[in-house]
Amino acid sequence: MGLDMYLYLQERETNEVIEYSYYRKFNALQGYFVKHFSLENCGKIKLSLEMVNELYLLLNEIRHSPEKANLLMPAFPGPFFGSYEYDRIYHNYINQAACDFYHAKFIDYEKYDLFFTSDW
Repeated sequence: MGLDMYLYLQERETNEVIEYSYYRKFNALQGYFVKHFSLENCGKIKLSLEMVNELYLLLNEIRHSPEKANLLMPAFPGPFFGSYEYDRIYHNYINQAACDFYHAKFIDYEKYDLFFTSDW
């Protein structure tokens, strides 16, 4: 058990699903989506380019100012959601997500939809 989160692409014409990114127990990212979009367990959110840009800027700010992590993207409690420390693991998640969301800015949003979903 634990918190599993996915970014995936869905091709608009064929509905083919392509896994884009996977996160395990990155509870701060889950908290972001719960806070901003009222995401429930197994819910999914279609991400627009604007949403991707906003999240990328937030993640990048944490990368450059790690002392702001608890204010900008705080740890989010839940069952088997992993560590609540702002340590190397947290910042590794931030770095991975920042890279993923940076690259997501260049997706062809006329051909693909990008979704975030999670399960615990």
